[in-house]
Amino acid sequence: MRTDKNEAIKLRKLGYSYNEINKVLNTPKSTLSYWLKELDIPNSLKKQILKKGNKKSSEALIKRNKQQTKIAHDRHLDIKEKAKKEFLQLKDNHLFLSAINLYWAEGYKKGAYGSKWKGFDFANSDKEMIILIINFLENICKIPREKIKLQIIAHQNVNIDKAISFWSCATKLPPNQFWKTYCTTTKNRKNRKINLLTYGTVHIRVNDVNLFFKMIGWIDGLKDYYKRGMA
Repeated sequence: MRTDKNEAIKLRKLGYSYNEINKVLNTPKSTLSYWLKELDIPNSLKKQILKKGNKKSSEALIKRNKQQTKIAHDRHLDIKEKAKKEFLQLKDNHLFLSAINLYWAEGYKKGAYGSKWKGFDFANSDKEMIILIINFLENICKIPREKIKLQIIAHQNVNIDKAISFWSCATKLPPNQFWKTYCTTTKNRKNRKINLLTYGTVHIRVNDVNLFFKMIGWIDGLKDYYKRGMA
């Protein structure tokens, strides 16, 4: 019997995992598996080896996740900083400037400050405003139409079919690009349901992290532009 095989058996009986034995003897794990597959060891030792392996796997996964998070954070920061500098090149485009102002006021920005979801989300009930933002996504951001999704937020007494038809006609987006409508109930002091918006409020959503951070960067550029103008 080979000396290193004897050593492998001894180490296995001491509770060493295949990875640990490999590091000590520099023997391929495939060879260790062949040598040790029929080795009879107590169940308590098997549990010890398994527990040790699970712990190392968890530690490796945590480390890898931290590395991936750091890489993603640096990439998003780079996108944001480039967009901030790019603002001055695009500010004379009326569609661009209008859309950035509107998104600063009405768009989703919490993803830049800790919230988990990081995507484009603009909500309003004004048809012209919604059309402007969709034109901005298509013509400035170069987002394909099929990636643009809509969701209607409406009171319970809104006719959902009519609302979908209205917004589909206004935006030229087919009904299959609408997410499930979310209904809310609003009551006045006499507990009577009231409907203030005939076709509800529309969320324009694009599930694109890079676009989200580009929007944040453009908004930062807009803020600096206004600060310089007021200085």
